[in-house]
Amino acid sequence: MKLKRTVKTAAMLLLAASVVAGCVQTRVLERLGLVIAAGYDEAPGDKILGTSVLYEIDPGAKERSNVITSTAYTSKGLRYNSNVESRKKLTSGQLRVVVYHEDLARKGLTELVDTMLRDPEVGSGVYLAVSKGRAYDLMTRRYPEISNIGEYLFQSIRQNVESEEMISPILHEYIRDLYSPGKDPVLPYIVQRNNEIILYGAALFRGDQMVATLPLRKIFYLRLLRDRFHSGMTEIALPPKALESIGAPSKGQEQIYLVLDSVKSESRIRLTNAKQLAFTVQVRISGRLQEISSPVNLRNRQVIERLEREASKAIQANAMAFIKKTQRLNVDPVGFGEKYRAQHRGSGLTPDKWKQMYPKAKVRVEVSTKILRTGQTD
Repeated sequence: MKLKRTVKTAAMLLLAASVVAGCVQTRVLERLGLVIAAGYDEAPGDKILGTSVLYEIDPGAKERSNVITSTAYTSKGLRYNSNVESRKKLTSGQLRVVVYHEDLARKGLTELVDTMLRDPEVGSGVYLAVSKGRAYDLMTRRYPEISNIGEYLFQSIRQNVESEEMISPILHEYIRDLYSPGKDPVLPYIVQRNNEIILYGAALFRGDQMVATLPLRKIFYLRLLRDRFHSGMTEIALPPKALESIGAPSKGQEQIYLVLDSVKSESRIRLTNAKQLAFTVQVRISGRLQEISSPVNLRNRQVIERLEREASKAIQANAMAFIKKTQRLNVDPVGFGEKYRAQHRGSGLTPDKWKQMYPKAKVRVEVSTKILRTGQTD
């Protein structure tokens, strides 16, 4: 009997302790400033302007976010100064997105990103992005339809990644591409217009320095070459004269547009000549025809076959144009250098060596397109 009372008493004490512990944890959490987004800009005197968006967990708070800014020479200095200014102890455990102003990105992001990577509080799943305007202006502006700018930026980038409109900009993926001798990083490029935040496209990097931007519609060809589509969408422009033989009227139209959804693709990059540095890219793509801007008889198999051939030509031309642009810029977001190193063992490839080689590389793209009509399965 005494043993039962002892066990019962111990159980009650454990329950009480867990409740007390829970209450203590809740009180501590309310005293923390959870940084959900961070922004970095240049500041006078070689300093950095840091902007931190905090998530308000206080039920009595009028707004869901609070913003703190500070300046320092390093990111660690920014954290210290921000903590001094904050009424709560700042923590980066919930950091979702980090935005760098374009001017800062063009000078190089290695020091800022490396410091964040070594911070044990920061998770590897943080999104990185570049803004055309100052990150400070982006994060401190009040938006009528946005209650927390940090959460909004994170969700906006994530849904574009999941819908295959954007290359994934996770921290560890950026670091992986940054330190690869044969591949360059790509990050989302954000533009602020009045009360709107627009995902314009992508920022292309040479090493850790941003060198150019890529419009959102052109990211399709970057993804086509380096990744697989599972359920994407694209719009393809075709010359009207190429479709005259299948009854498509060409008068008054500069282009005829095909819209494909449920796009699936796979690509294979082969090093065909190591000495002359020649590559062949084989692309297979299929998609459901959702819309065409000119009336044609889609029940006719010959019409579909002609559309497939012309779509393949258009995709090939756009992919080649994209590759030539990256060679002019001397950036390799596709990762041809990685393929060269993997297929040419003992090459001793370094980032500097690849930068000398890539602009001279010869690349041929072969595209095979399959168009499915509504209700048809692959």
